[in-house]
Amino acid sequence: MKRLRKGHLAGLAGVLLLMSVPAQAQDGAKLLEENCSGCHAADDSGALSRIDGQRKTPEGWLMTIVRMRLFHGMEIDPQVQSELVHYLADTQGLAPSEAEDFRYILERQPNAVEVTEAPLAEMCARCHSAARVGLQRRTKDEWDMHIDFHVGQWPTLEYQALARDREWLKIAREEVVPLLAEKYPFETDAWTAWEKADKPSATGSWVFTTRLPAKGEAYGTLEVSGDAQPYSVSGTLMTASGEELSVSGKLNVYTGYEWRANLTIGDTAYRQVLAMSEDGASLSGRQFLHAEDSLGGTFKAVKAGGKPAIAGVVPSTLPAGGSGTVQVVGTGLDGVALSGALDASGGTTNAYGAAIDVSPAAGTDGAVSVASGDAKADDALAVYSHIDSLKVEPAFALARVGGGGGSAGKVPARFDAVGYWNGADGQPGTDDDVRIGVVPASWSVAPFNEEAETLKDVEFAGEMDESLGIFMPAVAGPNPKRPFSTNNAGNLKVLAKSGEASGEGQLIVTVQRWNDPPIR
Repeated sequence: MKRLRKGHLAGLAGVLLLMSVPAQAQDGAKLLEENCSGCHAADDSGALSRIDGQRKTPEGWLMTIVRMRLFHGMEIDPQVQSELVHYLADTQGLAPSEAEDFRYILERQPNAVEVTEAPLAEMCARCHSAARVGLQRRTKDEWDMHIDFHVGQWPTLEYQALARDREWLKIAREEVVPLLAEKYPFETDAWTAWEKADKPSATGSWVFTTRLPAKGEAYGTLEVSGDAQPYSVSGTLMTASGEELSVSGKLNVYTGYEWRANLTIGDTAYRQVLAMSEDGASLSGRQFLHAEDSLGGTFKAVKAGGKPAIAGVVPSTLPAGGSGTVQVVGTGLDGVALSGALDASGGTTNAYGAAIDVSPAAGTDGAVSVASGDAKADDALAVYSHIDSLKVEPAFALARVGGGGGSAGKVPARFDAVGYWNGADGQPGTDDDVRIGVVPASWSVAPFNEEAETLKDVEFAGEMDESLGIFMPAVAGPNPKRPFSTNNAGNLKVLAKSGEASGEGQLIVTVQRWNDPPIR
């Protein structure tokens, strides 16, 4: 097999896992021995050095194998690589509770902000996310050797910022290794219990809610079928505006709950990084464009045929003074009841749950809860006749220039306009404000400060879609029209307006991300 060059890691490693087609016939332990024992010695029990003392997510194991290829000349067939990732993730993975706090990095959520305390902030998170550390479990000896690996792989490590001003290696050995061994130990009750637990089945029918970047809120059905992985996925997606799109694709499940799917919705390729609940009754995570993972939305699903459950309501915000249909997405729904600012009951059962026609009177404002038997979703819908204030979410975001023939593509940014009512104090922007939800808005950008105006950042940094709130950055590379022929970076205000309400956020348009591993 042709060996990868380092530059290929950013473009290839992020998709290898999801494109894999694991064969079920071969034994994983045998494959591990055949492909890894040439460098990793076996002890008396047959366990291979280094490998046996670690547990990781499927993305983590993929990164390890790709690194063996890039830096150590390992030659492995893609099919075998896929099977090894499956085997290692299934036998040396993370329990659901161990991965839960760090799912944002697996789901590639844009603009996630970590708060990391010392010494991990200076010692680890200055180069990569703290979540990348938290998604590993190692023995104390393995954490200690991990320090050696870092120094050997990056010899300039101790001369970089936040390292040369302290005794880096001493701190790493004496403070960081014991801390990591305590926080993220190899042996845990959670993993022991998960190994023994009955694993949920992905096959069957699911109903879901999500949000598509250019089409807004949506709901639909997924049918997962097959006797072996990858499973086949088919279904239908309905947008809030009534557009129907077909869904098809493939699904792999790792560690008994880690759902990774490649889907085509309409004519657009998407990826899903989701987690099944331990009882197999629900799914949650993020779905995003295959080509631009910064554009996506949350994905929630419940398994059809189980106990009554509600995944969500589409639309989740409804202007007063008109009429419309509210789709309650769920399973086992025998009529629905809306209560709160809008009272209604009945509805028509359909493949997605139940639909109910509503006509909120002019001047109606407030949250609406939805119930059907034992299934209930509090404040699942907001009816509004006015908006007191508007906030841009995220309040701070990054976009990246790219393209232009380079290996790093553009990274766009997407914003939502979220409406609020004033709380009891009657003042906007205080702690008692009541969130309405995402509302339609018009979008624009402006210079964030005087320097941005002088450098004409609005002209060069990219374009904002006026109705979708999606900012597409400009092409990368030196621009002779700018001072010093600098890149098309910029510092922008993001402006949203809905009726008389307006809000603003900040967008930094920065340079390319050259190294983009599955876990950043």
